[in-house]
Amino acid sequence: MTLNKQVIIYLIVIFAAIYQDFPLHNLVGEIGKSPVILLTPFMLVYILSNKTIKFSNYSIDFLKYLLYTILISAVFLVISYVHYETLVVLDENIIIKTLKMSVYPIVIFILYQFFYSYLSNNFNKLKNLFSAVSLTQLFITAFLTVEIYFLKTADVFLPFLHTLSKKYWRVRLLTPEESWTGTILITFIFLPIFLVHYLKIKGFWKWIVYLQSIYLFLAYSFVSESKGFLLLVLLSILPLTLSYLKKNKYLRNAFVVAIVLLLVVGGYLGFVLREIIIEQITTSGSFGTRFSSVLASLTVFVLCPLGVGWSGFVTYYPQVLEYILESSLVDQFNLQEIRGYLSTTKALSTKSAFLDELMFGGIFFIIFFYRFYIKRYLTLSKITDLDFYFLRIPLAFAVMAGIVYITYHVKYDVWIFLAIADVFEKKYNLKKNEDSSC
Repeated sequence: MTLNKQVIIYLIVIFAAIYQDFPLHNLVGEIGKSPVILLTPFMLVYILSNKTIKFSNYSIDFLKYLLYTILISAVFLVISYVHYETLVVLDENIIIKTLKMSVYPIVIFILYQFFYSYLSNNFNKLKNLFSAVSLTQLFITAFLTVEIYFLKTADVFLPFLHTLSKKYWRVRLLTPEESWTGTILITFIFLPIFLVHYLKIKGFWKWIVYLQSIYLFLAYSFVSESKGFLLLVLLSILPLTLSYLKKNKYLRNAFVVAIVLLLVVGGYLGFVLREIIIEQITTSGSFGTRFSSVLASLTVFVLCPLGVGWSGFVTYYPQVLEYILESSLVDQFNLQEIRGYLSTTKALSTKSAFLDELMFGGIFFIIFFYRFYIKRYLTLSKITDLDFYFLRIPLAFAVMAGIVYITYHVKYDVWIFLAIADVFEKKYNLKKNEDSSC
């Protein structure tokens, strides 16, 4: 464990990335939810100061998709104006709103490229990254422990750290709500373990990392009210479990029996509790919001498979959503929350990164999604080294979370993790090519 200039730089960027409820939001809006926006000029200067700018294949795919989204947004600005003869939607100028929305992917690209370049340039001093990641894990462990204690009291835990100072009754770390914490925790549970194995760390810090990872998972699982966290964790480790079971006939048979029993028990409970389940679904504002958003997003995609960009999203998504809410498709659900989205462009989203981007980029987003996320997972899956198993789990979790219940626009922890995985994948391939040429 060391503390030097590189470690401090890593720590500053990582801490800014996991801080996603920064009070600057109250002054400048959503983009101010993370201090990353303040670091962006410095990261850009570093990128441009390199004699040669290193772009990975994933970076190039991201840049192509970003440019396409900018282009289609410009096209739909014109279409919206011609169609409605105004540039004001929900009391906001769609040119201004489009520019605001474009800031997020630009900042993300700069962050991704900075971390990719900085780590690549200093890969021979990889223990500095381990030091920063381990210290971050230590901080999260301490923060989570104290926050869990304050859940039992009426006191507000460190209100000055958040955009709203009122009491929050769930674990959220440095984010606005509990659903945002999953990717942070999973990243800093498994990334430190990966680095321990990759660097062959022994002794005290190895066991500290193991113990903290176990503690973080168990402590959060016991207090979390997030409906999707444990399910996504199980789905994330399922491919690894299946690959291991293939090698052991006894465990494979036991797993099949366990699955059958689970399905039987689940089916029985579902039948017995069907009325309660139906009541929960129909009265839950969250479910009504999700279901209506999915229908609206898919409708926009079907009507315009090439995407509508950020400008078209602001114009057409609320209209399609209103049409769906007025139809009989969702009459049985609680729609109070989703109706609030029809009066303002603030927080206008499906709450799913996949569905939002499906409207922005259409078919081109599906191509990007495969090349940037799915292909990355498949490539890591081909690496047989045990170390890389600990990269695949947080990658799978982050991708599924982005499909189901979070957006990525200020989830900078996800983008830093993806940049780190990008570097290690490239280094592995270079080493493999060198070994094969010998």
